[in-house]
Amino acid sequence: MTITYEPVPPTCATATPTITGTNGNNVLIGTPGDDVIFGLGGNDVVDGRGGNDIICGGDGNDSLTGGDGNDRIEGGNGTDTLNGGNGNDALFGGPGNDALFGGPGTNTNDGGTGTNACFNPSTGPGCF
Repeated sequence: MTITYEPVPPTCATATPTITGTNGNNVLIGTPGDDVIFGLGGNDVVDGRGGNDIICGGDGNDSLTGGDGNDRIEGGNGTDTLNGGNGNDALFGGPGNDALFGGPGTNTNDGGTGTNACFNPSTGPGCF
């Protein structure tokens, strides 16, 4: 018998941030490399730029963009807009009425609870 171990990709619950906002409104810009960006509270604007980023919105109504690379974006509480950009992205809206834009690539959309709109692809759990 052969057992193959495949590591579980980090999530907002397990990742260590490289860029952290405050509980107020923030504009957070990533680097061309891989970033882990936590917006925390407030209505944040986050742009991961290049790299395979993990972007965590937190509380508030956030606008979260992954950019180039294979990104994981989690909106958190609030009415959020998630844009994966280029690459194979995983978008998770969370509680609230969210809009998820996968962009070019093979994407996973999960709108979470609330009335959510998902584009490219237009399907996924919690997407209408």
